[in-house]
Amino acid sequence: MAHSKRMLGIVGFIGAGALALGLAGCAGGGADAGDSGDNGSDLTTVGFVAVGPEGGWRDANEQAIKDAFTEEAGFDLKYAPASSPTDQKSQLDAFSTFVNDEVDVILLTATEASGWEDSLELAQEAEIPVILLDRGVDASDDLYVTRIAPDNVAVAATVGDWALETYPEGANYYTLEGVPGLSVVNERNEGFEAAISGADGWNKIGAQTANWTADEGKSVIETVLKENPDLQFIFAQNDEMGIGAAAAVTAAGLVPGTDVKIATIDGTTPALEALAAGELSFVAQYNPFFGDLAVDAVNDALAGNDVEKTIIVPGETFDSPEAAQAAIDAGKGF
Repeated sequence: MAHSKRMLGIVGFIGAGALALGLAGCAGGGADAGDSGDNGSDLTTVGFVAVGPEGGWRDANEQAIKDAFTEEAGFDLKYAPASSPTDQKSQLDAFSTFVNDEVDVILLTATEASGWEDSLELAQEAEIPVILLDRGVDASDDLYVTRIAPDNVAVAATVGDWALETYPEGANYYTLEGVPGLSVVNERNEGFEAAISGADGWNKIGAQTANWTADEGKSVIETVLKENPDLQFIFAQNDEMGIGAAAAVTAAGLVPGTDVKIATIDGTTPALEALAAGELSFVAQYNPFFGDLAVDAVNDALAGNDVEKTIIVPGETFDSPEAAQAAIDAGKGF
């Protein structure tokens, strides 16, 4: 790519560790998109600071990015997943290495919302545009080009709207949350709570993280049901936790979908299958397929075109076994 190399501020930033790190070394999952540094070609070099294996949604999203940023499309994508879905340090190291290597653009899906300001300022000094994918960060929006994501608040609000219609007199409910500290957790809480705010009869029994996993979702709800046998509704902030909750309801001798209804967000194939089987009651899609939008944003940023500060990815909702089966048949799962 013909972009000029950027040295502003980099020399003072580079640490010995960063110099020694190849992308595979700085990210536990390894880099799978070529060597770091100038590729000596006309390809646009894109550093992807990713989360890595976390669940069905993350897998589909990161694969969609890889599928979009191909050499055939004019890109050299350098994929750097975190060493674990909660390890910010490996992400900070990968980000620093991308700045050091003078990539053309950095894509960032943050494991944590805070702690990014210094890294973003460094990228800005080096004239490397940064595009946020999915998750927001606690930093001035002047430090990045845009955030591309489904609207967490709006998606969670669809769950709240459905819950209001399903329980017109209110319900005893519990929230299974994702990893603490993420913008997505706060936004999904905000959307759901805003939707049911002011409605009579809604009693929040509690909320607890289950770290996006089915096993922890099952464990949390098993405990909740022992102490709260009158639980009626569970809002799981992702599919995996909801599927785990359904297993806990069944293990307690209750019928998910009848005794306790469960709504989830994401729209993975396992969740759609669980909805088709009546184990879940509502699934809101959090559309992971926005690689084409990311490509457009990168090209516009490098061309100096205006880019909207927030780019919303549209999605769908599914509220019955029939709707779930139709979605599966249409290939909308992932």
